[in-house]
Amino acid sequence: MKEHYTRLFEYNLWANNEFSEILRAKPFDNSKILKLISHVANAQAIWLSRIKDETPGVGVWDEYDLKEALELLSSTSQDWLDFIYSGDLEQDSINYKNSKGQSFESRVTDILTHVINHGTHHRGQIAYMLREEDIDPPASDFIFYVRN
Repeated sequence: MKEHYTRLFEYNLWANNEFSEILRAKPFDNSKILKLISHVANAQAIWLSRIKDETPGVGVWDEYDLKEALELLSSTSQDWLDFIYSGDLEQDSINYKNSKGQSFESRVTDILTHVINHGTHHRGQIAYMLREEDIDPPASDFIFYVRN
């Protein structure tokens, strides 16, 4: 199981880096792109803090300038990998509160799957927005990662 999630979070780091390179290199006007990049970075930080039973240092929809957003995206992507390398993925479930203060219990492996799918979903939205601005998004499907 650890190998499976290591591979997925290595892909997540790679895909986020691919988008970061494009966003640094190509100026864009759509503010929703920055909002979604910030959101993905925040969600990665929040979910990891929940698993570690820590207080998140960010809000779900906090926004940053491009440099800050991409730095947070990179660091939280690496934080997830570090957690998986050293973490206990066999931990059954955790209790946490969402951003609205509602209590939940979820399996750790379900949270890991959610974080990967969440990032992929929003990168797809960002790719669409980049195309609307005549910017070619990176090829970021999982198969492109494994072909590298």
